[in-house]
Amino acid sequence: MKRNIAVALIIALVIAGLFAAMRKNAPRTPPPTTAELWEQNGIPVKTTAVTMGDMEQTVEVTGDIQALDKATLSAKISGRVAQVNVREGDRVSKGQTIIVLDQQDLQSNLVAARGGLEAAVARLSQAKTSLKVTKIQTDAAITQAKAQLDAANARLAVAKNPARSQERMMAENTVAEAKANLDRVTSDYKRNQNLLNQGAISQSTFEMAETQYKIAQTQHKSAVERLSLITEGGRTEDVQQAEAQVAVAKEALRTAEASAAQNLLRKEDVKQAEAGLSQARASVAIAEQQLSYSYVKSPVPGVVSARLTEPGQVINPGQGLAEVVNLGSLYLKGNVSEKIFAQLNIGQAVRINIDAIPGSTFMGSLAEIYPSGSTSSRNFPVRIALSEGSSKIRPGMFARGAIVTETKKDILLVPKDAIDHRKGTESVFSVGDDNTVTRHIVSVIQENRKYVQIQMPTTLKTGDIVVTEGRQNLQQGSKVALEK
Repeated sequence: MKRNIAVALIIALVIAGLFAAMRKNAPRTPPPTTAELWEQNGIPVKTTAVTMGDMEQTVEVTGDIQALDKATLSAKISGRVAQVNVREGDRVSKGQTIIVLDQQDLQSNLVAARGGLEAAVARLSQAKTSLKVTKIQTDAAITQAKAQLDAANARLAVAKNPARSQERMMAENTVAEAKANLDRVTSDYKRNQNLLNQGAISQSTFEMAETQYKIAQTQHKSAVERLSLITEGGRTEDVQQAEAQVAVAKEALRTAEASAAQNLLRKEDVKQAEAGLSQARASVAIAEQQLSYSYVKSPVPGVVSARLTEPGQVINPGQGLAEVVNLGSLYLKGNVSEKIFAQLNIGQAVRINIDAIPGSTFMGSLAEIYPSGSTSSRNFPVRIALSEGSSKIRPGMFARGAIVTETKKDILLVPKDAIDHRKGTESVFSVGDDNTVTRHIVSVIQENRKYVQIQMPTTLKTGDIVVTEGRQNLQQGSKVALEK
């Protein structure tokens, strides 16, 4: 009994092992292919909708950010740097002093020039005073000499035709006149002697007064002697004496007229003093200007982009000391092809993207189209002014601009990624309600970065769902699976 049970168990185990071996060696069912999965579930695609809107036609331009107002500061004179008042990144205003040179020698030159100016003013004042005094003296001397000559001629006429009572009266009058004249000339002589001692008049002016004094003494002596002769009654001697007085009076007049030439000399002294004053003023102006050159100021407002000197350095005229950039004058300078040159107009809007500032778009306008282009590349330079700035924008950054040359209103906008190119034909696949696609043959008129404008009429319409990714696997009527 037990033996039969054991045989049955062995047979069962053998049969189970045979079935296990058969199952292991049996052929497996292959996994479904991509085509089978697409047929079963649909081809996976991404979609978007056709819309109506405005489309801008743009021209791409690339270039560098530059600054219209950029100044390299330098000094007009050589010297040693005493102060540098800024560092890189500091903001400065127009006319702000950036660098100061050593001023010790310049201040000394200015003090000396001002001293020379004061001396020139004093010399001019002295020359004018001397001219005035000389003119008064010479005019008085000429007038006096003429009067004396007239008197001498009158006395000579009386001497030649005497009348005893009249001669005596004339002689007495002459003595009195000569005495009065001697007193006046003596007073002038003493006054001129005091002026000479004070340095107010020249030696020649004093000598003229001294001559007049001596002549007056002689005239007085002659008048006294003539009166004595008249009293004594000598007629021949009277005539001779009168003739001598006339000769003396003529000589006195000639001397007085000759002394008038001193006025011309004094006028020349005034002209020389005025010229010296002008020269002294010019020297002061030059010294003040040289002192002003020791202050190096910024000609533009902006930010210090470079500090090129330090205190103690000896610099030369024209040597760069610092650089200032006006960040409000930044612009994009790029090049455009001659093919689109005719589409450009001053004032067109420009969208600007800077690689160093990702995620930001800045607006600008086309400010200038340069009149000549490159003969090798056939490109024309353009300047695009930034309408709005950013504290992060710096000269030298690379930028891309899109110049808006035209804007079309209310047109059918098809996503650019939805256009399928096959064998020279452009088409768009739209998705129906049953998730099958319809192929639409289209003709693209123009495009921008996101959308295309297709030629009308077309079977597409606003709101149609079109395939943007996965369209290379589609055919007319293909089933699709929309990815979210």
